[in-house]
Amino acid sequence: MILGRLPCVLICTLAWAAVRARADATTASPADWPAFHGAGPLRGVAGPIGAPPMRVRWTFKAADDPPARKNVADESGAPPAFEASAAIVNGVVYTADRAGALRALDLKTGRRKWTYRSDAGFSASPAVLNGVVYVGDEDGTFHAVKADNGAKLWTFDAGSGIHSSTNFLGDKIVFGDDGADIYCLRASNGEKLWDAKAGDRVNGAPAIGAAEPGQSPSVFVSGCDSQLRAINIDDGKERFAHELGALCPGSPALLDQQIVVGTDGGRVLCLSRDGQKQLWVFDGIVNQAMVYGSPAVSDGVVVVGTRDRNVYALDLATGRKLWSFPTHSEVDSSPVISGGRVYVGGKDKRLYVLDLKSGRKLWEFTAGRAITASPAIGEGVLVIGDTAGNLYCLEPTG
Repeated sequence: MILGRLPCVLICTLAWAAVRARADATTASPADWPAFHGAGPLRGVAGPIGAPPMRVRWTFKAADDPPARKNVADESGAPPAFEASAAIVNGVVYTADRAGALRALDLKTGRRKWTYRSDAGFSASPAVLNGVVYVGDEDGTFHAVKADNGAKLWTFDAGSGIHSSTNFLGDKIVFGDDGADIYCLRASNGEKLWDAKAGDRVNGAPAIGAAEPGQSPSVFVSGCDSQLRAINIDDGKERFAHELGALCPGSPALLDQQIVVGTDGGRVLCLSRDGQKQLWVFDGIVNQAMVYGSPAVSDGVVVVGTRDRNVYALDLATGRKLWSFPTHSEVDSSPVISGGRVYVGGKDKRLYVLDLKSGRKLWEFTAGRAITASPAIGEGVLVIGDTAGNLYCLEPTG
């Protein structure tokens, strides 16, 4: 699959770099983490971070910045939960919680720079592009907020709750909603460029990349309708839909020649990049437990967390299990890979650091409550929240 003798992934990478090169100083650099799973193809691969052990640089408690409206507080009476990944851009952490607070924190100190409040909670991860923070809330309002001061720029009414995190390319931002809609908006002003329809709700962030040589990029969406769809990012027309056999709550990961996605029923599937062939399926997950999070892929290894309390590593070429690592509870967190290490949270309150090749545990950190969010790794640190409303910034001790 080549165009002008260049692999599709390189074409997309060069295009991505060109977009970033035109941006202003508040736009992400390669050392940053601008959106869920790193944005673009959603491979969950981060820039370098030092080897463990790690120490806590700071902890931010959402209870110290309580919501202005009690009606959006956690129904259990617990502090606002962090269930989504943070973004790290230009020395600032952007994070959103279930009580409807979107915050900017100084990466060095954890001090709050500003707080923006919504009438509904946030389950989606914020994305940062060209000095603007984008995130949808659980009532279906999509927000665009200035990254430097938290001022509202515009909002868009999707009509249904938004659990899907945002992805972007150029001046286009894309996300799904609970009403089975897939939206593409103009990032600068919120103008709807197109909308497409899935068969059921879309929880995962869309991935972006070329489906075939010579094509404009596609938006790849997996959802509760058990379909993987590729949609032309220019006009919103569907290019293909592939039956997955079970609902998919997470996002697909796009590789040079493959697409990898996890589903309910304890399955991980690998498809050809054009969606026409199923290359392999792994169905060795205990009790057919759901793969809730999104796969991370690096160095020919696919890593997923599952609700059978394990983290699995699979060979990208064949789907063969390379190793599994047992935790003490379900793993809904989407793994992130950096420097030959896997970083993943669990509902057992632990953040695990594992060796990518062997699955050997290198280090662990215990949070205050369950971790369902995916780690954010950028500028040499790791940021992750728990369901008790604690946000941790961890740095290597070395």
